Amino acid sequence: MSDVSLTASVCPHDTAKNLTTWIEFFLVLGQTVGLEIGYLHVADFPEFYERFGEVQLVYANPLDALHLEDERGFLPLATTDRYDEVIFMVRKGVARALADFADRPLAMVEGQFATLLGCTLLQERGVQVGPLRPYPSWGEALAALRQGEVEHALLYKGFFEQLGELSLEGVEVVEVSDARRFGHVLMLHPDYAAHRAALLKALARLPDHPLGAMVLADLRIGSWREVASTEPLRGLLRR
Repeated sequence: MSDVSLTASVCPHDTAKNLTTWIEFFLVLGQTVGLEIGYLHVADFPEFYERFGEVQLVYANPLDALHLEDERGFLPLATTDRYDEVIFMVRKGVARALADFADRPLAMVEGQFATLLGCTLLQERGVQVGPLRPYPSWGEALAALRQGEVEHALLYKGFFEQLGELSLEGVEVVEVSDARRFGHVLMLHPDYAAHRAALLKALARLPDHPLGAMVLADLRIGSWREVASTEPLRGLLRR
């Protein structure tokens, strides 16, 4: 194995229930590519952003990927076959129709692609977006919905899929988007650009690696594909 080492980090809402699997993912990726890849765990978004200076490989939501590219020169590396989607949710007993979201306070997490996507889809359906109520995490947005602070909320589908039945008591799903517009991106520090091609080959080989296949299955990832440019995402933001 090379004496080159990288430190990786993952968007905190993606490690809510499967932190160990993500650590295993980077361990297997490092073994496959011949690099030592360590893992830096972050508890929440403020810490995630604060420690960007300590990591060289980041699995980030699409908007954070743009920030990493624009502010720190990170390079887009790869995305998965899982698109970022949004769950439209209401407090139990509230009308279950997107039209009833019109002008209503909406729980969400600021700066997240799922929030942008949810608002965009509502507008495309002719539903006027009401006042946005930001919460520090998807879990807190869900808690606000359960506790009656708001009656409508947006949740990131990847977070929702990790929840148990108990966490969803008192709330109901109105609709799950299938927009297929963009997904999380694995971003690489520019100082390690020379390893980009090798990392891409290793990612492509993971489904055929015995342990890699198990890890990907646990993460509900089928495969990785190269992201040559973030321009398609920037095009969505300009609409």
